[in-house]
Amino acid sequence: MKAPRIFSLLAVLACALPLAAVEFPANGFVPGWKRSGPMETYAPTALYNVIDGGAELFLEMGFVDLRIQKYTGGGVEIAVEAYRMENAAAALGIYLLKCGRETPLAGIADRNSGDSFQLALLRSDHFIFINNFSGRRELLPVMSELARQLGAVIPAGEAVRELDVLPVAGRMPGSELLLRGPYSLQAVYTLGDGDVLMLGGRRFAAAASYLDGTGAGHTLIVAPYEDVAAAALAFANLRRSLDPYLEVLEEAGDHFVFKDFQNLFGMAERRDQRIEVRVKMAQRPSRRLP
Repeated sequence: MKAPRIFSLLAVLACALPLAAVEFPANGFVPGWKRSGPMETYAPTALYNVIDGGAELFLEMGFVDLRIQKYTGGGVEIAVEAYRMENAAAALGIYLLKCGRETPLAGIADRNSGDSFQLALLRSDHFIFINNFSGRRELLPVMSELARQLGAVIPAGEAVRELDVLPVAGRMPGSELLLRGPYSLQAVYTLGDGDVLMLGGRRFAAAASYLDGTGAGHTLIVAPYEDVAAAALAFANLRRSLDPYLEVLEEAGDHFVFKDFQNLFGMAERRDQRIEVRVKMAQRPSRRLP
């Protein structure tokens, strides 16, 4: 699927604004470790030169700037990549999409996931990778200390409420994702070509996996909009742009049922100011779901 490159307004403006400095740990943060070379700084227009094939996702989610600082000790190198995002929700969105199944390291207060090769850290509006290119497990304490010191100098951010649109009952812990356009939506399901939910790198949708009482599962996508008119416009665009491999089985003005190439079912419906899409259902829904 091809989708347009989406730059949020704030990310584009950030090219002309001074970048807020990240206070990277100084030489000797752990005995024998020091900075290797100057800090590198990248604005949104330069991100394609740094991330091979993944810049679109960061830009869609609300990327502001990237700062990289490398460290050396004992003949090996560790690199810290600090991605500053528009807000805490954007940082959480990238974290959830990048970390996969969370495997947190003990001793780090901030949300994190990783192993001896790479540690992902979430702190306020920052998403941080700490890369241990050697993969040596004895360097985990060094990675953890970098994470702790970075967390201490980045101010705490606002609480993220964008996942609150997802029902709690039946939700599989750890399956939650935030979406902001076609690239993040692809991580969940291919509904069609382009920005079918009209998120535009401005609105957040949320998704998660669910199990019902019988053990049957499905994935739910919830996209809230600012008013009924915006939701209706997005729903019409979804129906118009629906992937041709999805066979529509029935439809009415505010919902339709479809089947995909794996013979799994889905249902999309507009409910006032939101769109709800359920996919990967083993049984065809016979009525509108509650």
